[in-house]
Amino acid sequence: MSAYIPPFTLPAIYRKALKTWRPVILYFANDHCPACEWAGPIFRRIAEPYRLRANVYMLDTRQSPRHPNVTGTPTVLFYKGGRLIKKLKGIGTEETLARDFAAHIGKTKAPVAAGKRTHDLAWLRQTLRTLRTVPRARPGRMF
Repeated sequence: MSAYIPPFTLPAIYRKALKTWRPVILYFANDHCPACEWAGPIFRRIAEPYRLRANVYMLDTRQSPRHPNVTGTPTVLFYKGGRLIKKLKGIGTEETLARDFAAHIGKTKAPVAAGKRTHDLAWLRQTLRTLRTVPRARPGRMF
């Protein structure tokens, strides 16, 4: 970004949110903004698969402290390592927002289907029955 804002000038709540190793996405919206009403559900749908890989915050501009990079709503800020890496005024289209998420957070993997269990209780009993640490003594023979 061309306008660098040092992290210590941000309000304390944002500094605390940015102290993480995970990427952080801040989405600023307003209840009375028609564009925000349209963009909110799209942002939620795109952000849902990334919730385990990034910290995603949806903030209302009337209830949260003023952020120096937010001049209008909706605004999306992508942070990585505590530094602002991308600012979106508006969200654009669904495809461009998904592309930005993938570029700044990484692609999400499809959920893995649960595989068939290879071991069960019968397998364990059979294995323990045949497992020997010392050879068995033959009947009638003593050492």
